[in-house]
Amino acid sequence: MDLLLHKIVSAVITAVLLTLVSALSVAARKRKVRRAEATAPAPTEDPTQTLLREARHHELQRDESADGGQPVKALQHARAAADRWRALTEQRPGRFLVERRTALARLAQMLDAAGYTGEADRVRSKAAALA
Repeated sequence: MDLLLHKIVSAVITAVLLTLVSALSVAARKRKVRRAEATAPAPTEDPTQTLLREARHHELQRDESADGGQPVKALQHARAAADRWRALTEQRPGRFLVERRTALARLAQMLDAAGYTGEADRVRSKAAALA
């Protein structure tokens, strides 16, 4: 009976020690990871992603302002959207041309509606040059 009790106690002590060592090891690794993450530089976003998000935001605001009967605000957003698409096509040549042409066409349409036909014609010629 003593031998059986000795084996059981020995197994329990071994299990407790292994659990304790494993827990200490995991805690040490977590501290090391937290320290490394704290000293690592913050990830930077690709500037084209920022421009893309801004262009889409301005297009949405342009449409909402136009639907809401705010043509001046809609025109401001249309100009800002066209500018963002221009910057995107400069940073990524060959990409976003369709979006830029669409934004320019919408800007020209809004300029015509506001009575700026000369500027609208210049914007249309820019859009045609992209084709």
